[in-house]
Amino acid sequence: MIYTQTSTWRKFTELFVIMLIAALLDQYFEMNMTQWTFSPFIIIVLFFSLRYGLTLGLAAFLLTVIYLIVSVKLNNEDLFLLFYESDTYTAVLFTLLIAVISGIYSTSFKERYESLTYSYEEIMDERNELKKTIELMKESQRVMQEKVLDSEYTLSRIYQVGIALDQPTPDLIRNEATTIISNLFKAEEVGIYHLDSSRKALRLHVRNGESKRLPQTMFIDEHSFFYKRVFQNKTVTIRTVDDDENTPLVAGPIVSNNEVEEVVIIDQLDFSRLTKYEIQIMSLVLDWMSNRMERAKAAKLQEDKKNMYQGTRVYYADVFEDLVDVQRMRKEHYNVPFSVVSIDLSAQKNLSVIETEIILRAYLRELDVIGFNQETHTFYFLLPGTEEAKAGMVEKRIKQALRTKGVIPIG
Repeated sequence: MIYTQTSTWRKFTELFVIMLIAALLDQYFEMNMTQWTFSPFIIIVLFFSLRYGLTLGLAAFLLTVIYLIVSVKLNNEDLFLLFYESDTYTAVLFTLLIAVISGIYSTSFKERYESLTYSYEEIMDERNELKKTIELMKESQRVMQEKVLDSEYTLSRIYQVGIALDQPTPDLIRNEATTIISNLFKAEEVGIYHLDSSRKALRLHVRNGESKRLPQTMFIDEHSFFYKRVFQNKTVTIRTVDDDENTPLVAGPIVSNNEVEEVVIIDQLDFSRLTKYEIQIMSLVLDWMSNRMERAKAAKLQEDKKNMYQGTRVYYADVFEDLVDVQRMRKEHYNVPFSVVSIDLSAQKNLSVIETEIILRAYLRELDVIGFNQETHTFYFLLPGTEEAKAGMVEKRIKQALRTKGVIPIG
């Protein structure tokens, strides 16, 4: 554990007070500290550069130079000689060298320490999470020992499930989850949907099954008690006789910050697998998914910052092309359609990327991705789950929105 001080004012106050004390002692007792070989002012510069880094080291150096000038004035000496006598300016340069080298060393050391501390805390969080999971598994084994021994989902298998869900990106986690849940319930149709901010529609992320039963968009009836139970209870929910016949058989929420963000939909399953034990296993899988998704999204957000225009959620053109390639692979493997729309705004080059994004976001879904080519001044829109036949409607809506704001696209 190294010393840390978060208050910038306190750092500069410490420096000013110590320099003031040293200066008063030097003037009162006429010790001429600035002429000493091991000057206390050099020690102060070294101390603050090592303790707080380059910025405070340079500040200490500047205060030392200021005091040196003031001291020359108070003693009625020639200020001109201060910067032209080799002994004097050599000492000043030596002090500056100490401040820079020590400050850079201290700053780099602290950055390395903070990086290691962050990694350590992350590992400890995962360790505590694994300990809680193991305790939960032990309790489940004690209560349902016979079922666990007879089931294919032993502790070893559950551990394998946890490893499979430990993926670096949200898309990979969803892909693994659909496979795991399909095997758990012997389900022919499994889909993972994003719940939009209005809580009135589910947008498809990935599916394993037919598109008729698992459409791209599922609109939620405000009178649907099934989805109300999912959102309120935040647990695996099974359709009852009171629910609409178009309601899926099973749904489970993926929760982040105590809010439902995504929903797993299961249909066409083996009813013999719809036991209390399998439901508990699915709840465990959803809990793991929620945790892993939070971590993966946070990591992706940090990684995406360098791939976006500063202050926006608009990707650079080359990164946008990579995202399109990912959607193309998802279409091949999971039959999830997508489309790409481009709008030429080369006639509006005075309009910044930030201003344009503010206009566009109000007319796009949360899942939609924006890219921008600065050379051609063209905006690109990746629309996951939108068929190419319907992309023209989206393009028309976007252009109309731009025109209402006085932005005239080309074409």
